[in-house]
Amino acid sequence: TSALKCQFLEMKYPWLSPHIDARHGNSTEETLLINLVYGTRILCDDDSWEKLGKVAKGEADLDDPWLKRAEAAFLLQSETPRPWPNFVTRFEKETRKFLEKQTGLKQEPATNRVQLLKRLDAVEVEYHRTSMPTPYVGPEENVGPLMLKPSRMVDFMFDHTRAFLEQDLEDESRDLTFDLVEQFFDRPALKLRYEQQFCIPRTTQLRAEMILERSDPGARILVMGDDDLVALALVEFSDDVQVDVLELDTDLVAFLKEKGRGRFTVLEHDLKTGMPDAMKACYDAVTTDPPYADDGMRFFLECAKASLKNHEKSRLYLTTFPGLLESPEKLWADLDELNFEILKTHDHFSRYIYNNTYRVQHLAALKYLGAPLHPTTELLGFPFLYAHFFECQPH
Repeated sequence: TSALKCQFLEMKYPWLSPHIDARHGNSTEETLLINLVYGTRILCDDDSWEKLGKVAKGEADLDDPWLKRAEAAFLLQSETPRPWPNFVTRFEKETRKFLEKQTGLKQEPATNRVQLLKRLDAVEVEYHRTSMPTPYVGPEENVGPLMLKPSRMVDFMFDHTRAFLEQDLEDESRDLTFDLVEQFFDRPALKLRYEQQFCIPRTTQLRAEMILERSDPGARILVMGDDDLVALALVEFSDDVQVDVLELDTDLVAFLKEKGRGRFTVLEHDLKTGMPDAMKACYDAVTTDPPYADDGMRFFLECAKASLKNHEKSRLYLTTFPGLLESPEKLWADLDELNFEILKTHDHFSRYIYNNTYRVQHLAALKYLGAPLHPTTELLGFPFLYAHFFECQPH
């Protein structure tokens, strides 16, 4: 009886949403905890971090008024079904109207994830048939490759919407390491000039866990560019690896040094100048999330190649989404030329906050090229940009 009672309590006890993040509010004195899928947020009290930490350990007082507000903001999850986020409700409505207009057939409302995915498939077929944007015609100065081949933007739009519906709409994961959320929240502001795009804390956690799972004790790991704060997660989860970071952003260098407390080495360095001689052929694993421009990707891959040991266990962990690269075909050519073999691809592994600047640019470009405002707006409503995680072996 006691065992059954414990099992029942465990089943009913809430857990932390895998989509939690934190950031400053209107001032550096305020901290907001956020559910990135719902866009809901709650102001931290002095002891909020401790209370959520206790939830993670199963020790919290669930009658606490602040925790009840946190649950209402979807920071906590339970087995009680949750309503759809507002953008999913809009997606359901506008895609139904779109299909009715294009086919002349009445569409029944979608009421579950499986029906939403079937709806998305039908919309993709009709969108390609009736609503595809036309390629940009005119001077090509300052016009990106996605404007010249907008079908790539459409493919991205449907791919990322599908990834959200399949993986995140009903994500019941209970493994968030909340300490990382607390460590990351006061990170330096994102800098678009460095092509920074922050992934969510749980992505950093999963990336570090996978690298460590595949690394031997005492392994040397290099993080090339660390706006995702992977080094902090690596040393949080293991005392048995040596971690070095190469980073260009001086603010991020200072942040990593402060948070790292001497547990790893951080060097301010521009990879365009190549790898420092002392760091060549030294590492068992390299992890990197390179720029999406051709030249940026190339010199990151060259530096990764130069830094890895010539050993069959050496690994490159590469994060990117080929569909958004300047030249997707060049990535495969570069990997082949540099003798990297892709051992495994983890599709849609990484989640990045879909910055509204990018969202507006994508919508404006598609609309300018003739795509309909609806349901294009709703198809760009997902909260995350996704990237694949490639495990590569040098030869």
